[in-house]
Amino acid sequence: MLQSMREGAKSPIMKAFLIFLAGGFAIWGIGDVTSGAFGGDKAVKAGDHSVSTQQAAIEFDRARRNLGAGASIGEALQTPLLDEVMGSLARKVLFTAEAERLGLTVTRQMQTDAIRQERAFQDEFGEFAEGRFLQTLGQMGMSEQDYLMRLTETLERDQILRSVAATAFYPTHASRALAAYQLEERTISYRGFPVTPDDIATPSEGALASWYNINSASYDAPLLRRFDAIILDPAMLEAEITIEDDAIEAAFDLRRDEFITPERRSLQQMVFETNDEAKAAFDEVASGADFATVASELLNWTQDDISLGTLSADALDAALAEAAFGAAKGDVVGPVESVFGYHVLQVNDVIAGSEATLADVKDRLIATLKAEQAIDLVYERANELEDILGGGASLQEAASAINVAVTAIEPIDANGFTIDGTEPASAIASDSNFLSIGWELDVDEISVLAETGEATFFVSQPVAETEPAPRALADVKERAITDFKREKAVLAAVEAATNAMKDSNALADVDSVTVKRSAIGFDHPAAGLITSQAFDIAQGDLAIIETGDEAVLIKTDAILPATADEVNQLAEQLSVSLARTVQTDWTAALALTLSEDFDLTMNDEAVRLLLVGAAR
Repeated sequence: MLQSMREGAKSPIMKAFLIFLAGGFAIWGIGDVTSGAFGGDKAVKAGDHSVSTQQAAIEFDRARRNLGAGASIGEALQTPLLDEVMGSLARKVLFTAEAERLGLTVTRQMQTDAIRQERAFQDEFGEFAEGRFLQTLGQMGMSEQDYLMRLTETLERDQILRSVAATAFYPTHASRALAAYQLEERTISYRGFPVTPDDIATPSEGALASWYNINSASYDAPLLRRFDAIILDPAMLEAEITIEDDAIEAAFDLRRDEFITPERRSLQQMVFETNDEAKAAFDEVASGADFATVASELLNWTQDDISLGTLSADALDAALAEAAFGAAKGDVVGPVESVFGYHVLQVNDVIAGSEATLADVKDRLIATLKAEQAIDLVYERANELEDILGGGASLQEAASAINVAVTAIEPIDANGFTIDGTEPASAIASDSNFLSIGWELDVDEISVLAETGEATFFVSQPVAETEPAPRALADVKERAITDFKREKAVLAAVEAATNAMKDSNALADVDSVTVKRSAIGFDHPAAGLITSQAFDIAQGDLAIIETGDEAVLIKTDAILPATADEVNQLAEQLSVSLARTVQTDWTAALALTLSEDFDLTMNDEAVRLLLVGAAR
């Protein structure tokens, strides 16, 4: 599950989400961070502004849900997500406090301008498209009003930052030099000579022995240790957990909102600057005119422009939602005022909401409850284990007392590999924390209870140690034969490529490609190596690289500098980007200063305890 979260975080949407979090400007809101009126302990406090532990927990849960992968609260707490959320809240509270101290304001026009300039809300022509705006908010589970509140905070922050970071810049000459370097292209020809170990004859006993005498050090047995370990892993304990029907029903009632699909409506709209213009359009459509035709005639809008998509009520501004969801299929409503102007809406379709039954989601609930309870059980067993070992029990006695088995780990070296350089069967034996602790112990010494990165605890005990020693050929013969044949195959491929270098026609009818230094778009397993070598040699020169799978003969046919316009364009982008990096550094420094000015305090442990309690 945690791996799913990590993979999900690689997607463009999730990367953007985490960047917003890290920068402190996440658009998944935190409620009213300025009032401090939530009561209870404060998760974040700066001056007179604060966020309650309850609101911080809610924000964490919203972030968890937006990460996807169905991760439970307990699983999400094993990731850095809480730290990121707390950092985000702290920065928001600090800048809100500073904005109030400075008396800053944000006007409606400032909001409108900012929204229209946001690329995520623009169509393919760079024009603001309200349909795209509302669809984007819908995907993020945010209403228009929520977004405007977050935008206000961002605009206040930007006013503060402009006063301290406006002079940040990156030298133009450096940007141009970097742009020219990155944009230079080279046309290269290349030909591969494959490494084929199967074509190499099995060496004779004498030849193999002679080769092994030279390479035997590579086969020496390293210092090895065999371990016994007690491992407490939630997945291992789930089999012990039985979920009663009343617990399933209670969980279903508690999480009912997760299983509800709200009513949605397929909408079209027109937006006008004045109420009179909108009223005229409404009258035409109400009189029987085609909605798309009226939009085309009055606004020059296309079908894509008028389409809002299929949205739920919470994805719309409150006034728009009330009008659209109070109408029947086919109705036209309006004018309705919003921050963007005056809207005329048509309801094209009504898609009824639905609610899953307990039977529909029972298996999923059981799996979730087992996973959550298994994490709790791990912590309970970990506490018991620590107490038992503290009383002087042996590893076997302690394992028996908490009803788990002792895991025997085959001999491994300090890097977690077996005598033959392979990974051990037990996954924990490759864990860096396990290795670090295990190799600091004396033989037969029992370690302290330690935790890995995924709610897994262990106690280890090295029970035997084998000193480094040479190995006889007979012990590694098959591995040695394989290595012998591969080495000879690599030499044969390099020799073939070297001979081809002497042939002026060797690259006459072979593949060629024009590439930049990044090698992006070059479809070859060794694209990076080939490209790097091609940019290191002069025009007309040849070189050979060995990739392990083949020897590649390369020739740089042409060096293609970027045009002045291309260099200027990229240099401008680099200057802006690098200036933003400078501004980010200044922002961090300002946040640090504000944290001292407003006596910032953070209580992430209180939030964690509240979340752990909610997960039970």
